[in-house]
Amino acid sequence: MSSDHDSSLHACAEVIVRIGLNLQPGQRLLIAEPYELQGVCPAASGLVRAVTARLLENGCPQPEAIWGDAPRLRQYAEQADWRGFTRLVTGHANRMQAHLSEGGAFLFPISSFPHLMKDIAPERVSELRRIAWEHFGPIVQRLTRGESQWTLVPAAAPEWADAVYPELPVEKRLGALEETVAAAMRVTTPRHSLSGIPDSPTQRWQIHLNSLHELRDELNNNRRKFVRYQGEGTDLTVKLPAQHQWCTAQLTTKGGISFVANLPTEEVFTAPDRDSAEGTVRVARPVNYGGALIDGIELEFHHGLVVQASARTGAGLLERMLNTDDGSSRLGEIAVVPHSRKLSGPAGWQTSGRLFHHTLLDENAASHIALGESYPFCTRALFASGLNRSLVHVDLPLDAEVTFS
Repeated sequence: MSSDHDSSLHACAEVIVRIGLNLQPGQRLLIAEPYELQGVCPAASGLVRAVTARLLENGCPQPEAIWGDAPRLRQYAEQADWRGFTRLVTGHANRMQAHLSEGGAFLFPISSFPHLMKDIAPERVSELRRIAWEHFGPIVQRLTRGESQWTLVPAAAPEWADAVYPELPVEKRLGALEETVAAAMRVTTPRHSLSGIPDSPTQRWQIHLNSLHELRDELNNNRRKFVRYQGEGTDLTVKLPAQHQWCTAQLTTKGGISFVANLPTEEVFTAPDRDSAEGTVRVARPVNYGGALIDGIELEFHHGLVVQASARTGAGLLERMLNTDDGSSRLGEIAVVPHSRKLSGPAGWQTSGRLFHHTLLDENAASHIALGESYPFCTRALFASGLNRSLVHVDLPLDAEVTFS
């Protein structure tokens, strides 16, 4: 392992602990991955070790980790072993619920396995997702209500690198992906950056977050009523509720602790009126859903509901996802990714046009919408009962300009 790689891992750990989690003295950390693999990818062990070292240096308790097993997950789908899979996720969920009740924070390192469920029937992939989110959904709701800190980060893995950089020799793919993740995490100085950019990654993050806060505040002060996305194959208009609240990924717990829910973050987002979406959408990038790819997604909305849907590949899985529940075919989020930022400049990973097969990178490279669950903090209303509710939350990147009226 090169010294440059070690240095990058330690810098990522510093950003995760200080910017993402803002762990408090004596606070415990659970490292888990309940989104794709149902446990942390073993290839992320280097990042886990770096975070652990950073915590111990600060006098924090030794973190715990829930590890994943990709072949076992595929086996559950191949054998339709829903009882075995339910036992697995129940155990993980119980462990996370107990940790949260004790005031612990969460780190979710997310790898990507775009072909893990290749040739598995769509109904089986969908069933895995449904069972997982039945158990993890209540934990997400507690976290989004501010019970503790959490942050999601990308975790490089060989299988993911093979999908992102197929044109490179096999031995160079993982290194290229690790460089991309480091740039996205702002631990390396972006090429062509403006002069005067700080050397410290944490300082770069503070400047970047402040620039997103400025856009957030501008949008909240203007109180626009409609947002329109326009691009090739896309012409979508949504209405904003009277009490809508634009947000960034920098949130605050009920106890007043600031944290950043996902790194990287390039967006400002809110929840639309769930019945308002009108028009058409052509999704700019394939969507990795439960270890299977859905490519060429096109949707038509009327009165907020998807009334027509198609995809070049994964059409059956798309249909299953849209029919998960009453809210899965309505929008729960709309987001703007600004193209210019003070002092931080666009990093190469955003402007490369490359498909990253990873929600955190793909959604933060372009403005986007999301089907399914809304975040309760995206409204100023006393009760969030008008927001869209669903077991799914699926981000859809768009190649579109955004206008407000």
